[in-house]
Amino acid sequence: MLEALIELLVEFFGELLLQLLAELFGALFKTGWRKLTRHRTPSSALGETAWSLGTGCVAGALTLLLFPQLALRQPWLQVLNLLLAPLAAGLLVERLRAWRESRRGFSTPVFAYAALFGLAFAATRYTFGH
Repeated sequence: MLEALIELLVEFFGELLLQLLAELFGALFKTGWRKLTRHRTPSSALGETAWSLGTGCVAGALTLLLFPQLALRQPWLQVLNLLLAPLAAGLLVERLRAWRESRRGFSTPVFAYAALFGLAFAATRYTFGH
């Protein structure tokens, strides 16, 4: 029983770590793209939503090329991961960004875009990773 619980935690955190790394690369790509195109004005909510969905799907597809098998093998755990991992990733990204910006307040837009990226990432891996 303890072995199964440890395996479950390792598998879940493996998927979460993969998602966080993809989000980091997505943020770096976005920063580079904005500097290359000399885009100074902030994006609209619709633009940020489209960016989060698009890069989440692309990142999920790219990770499937590197890791074609899902870490979680039981279907109910895959669905649970699909629900929990984006929320955990969104919260972690928001808190890391708050720490980097030296602010204490919670930024709902940062959380929402990170969670949306995570949902697109996890849904792509869930859909095509079987």
